[in-house]
Amino acid sequence: MITPENYFPLASTVEKTFTNLQPVGSKLYEHFGIISVNPINGHSIIVFRKGQNHVDNGDCGLIYLRHSTDGGANWSPETQAFPGETDVDQRGAVGGYDSNGRLFVFYGRYVPAGLQNPIPIPGWKTMNYRYSNDDGFTWSTEYTLPTQAPLQPANKGFLPNGHIIDVGNNILYQPWYGLDATNNSYSMYLYKSTDGGLTFPNVIIVYSGPIYYGEQSMVNLGGGNFLILARDNTKFSFRQFKSEDNCQTWIDQGDTLFVTSFYQSPPWLSFINYEGVGIVACYFTDRGQKKAFVIFGLAKDLIDIGASSWNLTTIKDIYNYAPSDWDNGYQSFFLPQNQYKGIGVGFKEVNSTNAYPIVQFTNISGMKNVLVALGL
Repeated sequence: MITPENYFPLASTVEKTFTNLQPVGSKLYEHFGIISVNPINGHSIIVFRKGQNHVDNGDCGLIYLRHSTDGGANWSPETQAFPGETDVDQRGAVGGYDSNGRLFVFYGRYVPAGLQNPIPIPGWKTMNYRYSNDDGFTWSTEYTLPTQAPLQPANKGFLPNGHIIDVGNNILYQPWYGLDATNNSYSMYLYKSTDGGLTFPNVIIVYSGPIYYGEQSMVNLGGGNFLILARDNTKFSFRQFKSEDNCQTWIDQGDTLFVTSFYQSPPWLSFINYEGVGIVACYFTDRGQKKAFVIFGLAKDLIDIGASSWNLTTIKDIYNYAPSDWDNGYQSFFLPQNQYKGIGVGFKEVNSTNAYPIVQFTNISGMKNVLVALGL
């Protein structure tokens, strides 16, 4: 049986910084990635983009991995996941393991401005994914995904976000978003696979309209119920959406109330099964305070009542970044067997040309108070 005690020996701590995760070589910017754990053998991976800087300026980043076989206590040197291209930036490395131990990485192929001669036309080219059946040591061919979905045939930009969602019976979902900023056209979508991730031919629309919602996180609450939190890029708050019919239709539930400053990194949702009661944890980084936090809510209330039912008294610190750091965040967490004890990663941005992963373990020292506050 996979348990937190088997694979997360440090999970009783609040945080741990691994200095050996700092980048090496000429490219020192490692950001925009996730952590995931193989539910079959406990193998842990961090997948991320490695480049020279945050974005553009002729920088063509590549997707890299780090491995851990001891629950995150130690991590391998960084290794390039799969081949890159001389004029394409691989951005937005997300996905993770499904329930059968297959590892997915979704990413966008972007041509940055400022490349040397010959100069290609800058902009988004395609959205792609690969999968691995051996924890990322070998990979499938590169598959291209549809980016022009119904109602929004003119997506000029697109990126995947969040962890792949496995609901059983070979059905997988991967969130992504598209945009045409020139025409104030923004959308959130799901790719859907019904063959265990061999193909993702179906696109489901979560939102389509004039507000720039994106960089969303999705969680399966069971019983056909799903929740999405997305970053509102017009004011950097979080917007909540729900589905009660297995992702076929989505309802906008409004803004959450726990954002405490203007500039947030994207949220990350995780489901917790506490003695049969569903709890949702939302991990987020407040870039104004330079802190990572977690807040909790009852799954039933989040579905039935809405975005206002996140319990403000349950907010807890996860990690403190340095006051001089820039755009930290893009945290992700893995809670094995839907327990509240697990492992996460955030990304520390020292400046626009230097960033690296920070491994974080969930704060369990105050969970008793959280349960009391939730009425459990």
